[in-house]
Amino acid sequence: MRNNMITKKLIKFALLFFLIGLAACDNTLNPGFNPDDYEAIVPPEPVRTMDAMASGERVVLSGASLTDIILKWTPTEKHGNTVYRYEVLIDTIGGDFTEPVETVFSDNNGLEPQLTLTHYQANTIGKLAKFRCNTNGTLRWKVRAYCGLDQAISSLEGYFVIFMMDGIDDMPSENEPVYITGIGTEDDGDEAEALQMLRQNEGIYQTFVQLKADQPFIFMSTVEGRKCYYYVDNNGVLRERNDGEEYTVTVPKSGIYRITINMGEQTISYDEIGTVSLYNHSGGYTKVFNYLGYGKWGVKDYTAQKKVESWAGSGETRHSFKMEINGTTYRWGHKDKDKGQPTLTTDAGYYNLYQLALGTDPWDYSFRFCDELLQWGAVQNNIYYATVKTDVTLYFNAEFGAYTHRWVASETNED
Repeated sequence: MRNNMITKKLIKFALLFFLIGLAACDNTLNPGFNPDDYEAIVPPEPVRTMDAMASGERVVLSGASLTDIILKWTPTEKHGNTVYRYEVLIDTIGGDFTEPVETVFSDNNGLEPQLTLTHYQANTIGKLAKFRCNTNGTLRWKVRAYCGLDQAISSLEGYFVIFMMDGIDDMPSENEPVYITGIGTEDDGDEAEALQMLRQNEGIYQTFVQLKADQPFIFMSTVEGRKCYYYVDNNGVLRERNDGEEYTVTVPKSGIYRITINMGEQTISYDEIGTVSLYNHSGGYTKVFNYLGYGKWGVKDYTAQKKVESWAGSGETRHSFKMEINGTTYRWGHKDKDKGQPTLTTDAGYYNLYQLALGTDPWDYSFRFCDELLQWGAVQNNIYYATVKTDVTLYFNAEFGAYTHRWVASETNED
């Protein structure tokens, strides 16, 4: 019995020594944190030397340029294996860099001591700085070096000058109309009476207007509350007037013109307008319209007529409108190739005018007379004549938001 007790005690002591040995071994494998085994993170020193585009260099920006703009600086002093990154803060004269115009990572996601800008990128930054097109603007820049939450901004700064790309600064939005005005137009220089141009697409506007030779006119709009004027320079380029400028536009010949301006492409085109008339292909009937001013043509007390055809015993009513443009006659018709006859309740959009391509079949894309309005009389020599006289007006302006025309009963019908 005594021997068994001694044996049990020896086993307990053996287990205790074994556990102590395991603990000692574990402590050897996991020594814990030792600061001497790690490299300290050192905050970056500020950049102290600007090497390129820092002393007032001037760059004329061009979309065709293949040469980039490169801002360079001497990198901050390295400490061990610490990796520093860079940001460039760009501001204008008078700015304090607390709210810079733009903040950009340097090349290679911030690792390189330089920033490469294309001319388009520099022009975009210039726009953020509110620089006007075709003018000089000065950009100032500093470098921020950082590692984690630590950072240092250079006390020195560089600066360079950019001459902004060509363009128009204030582009009217869809809700900001464009007008033509001036002594050379029909408003005689009274902006309150200016003719609104029809918006064709973004930045594209068109109008029909009578102009006086060698008399000034200009295009205008109010963009974000700012009155803006647009003119055409001696090279035929559409531009926006800067403050203090008084540029205008003229034409060498008096006449009625269709004017189209494209602000995005900075272009303008003039088309001289000649005779405008209503045309019935059946019978070849033509009625010349008078110019009424402000892009409108019309005729009063018109007696419409339609000719009996083998396929149209009650008379062929298809008709369109002709217009001489730069000496060539074009037709204006319906947007659909074969549209039915209107009634007094037909939507006004039926009467919208679309310029047809030369050579279009004269029967196609035509309008038809409204029998309810015209109330035809008895046939005479294969021709029906309307018993209701009408005033017909073509609106080649922005009055209805589209080029269109209207038929209304003449007041003389009441006599």
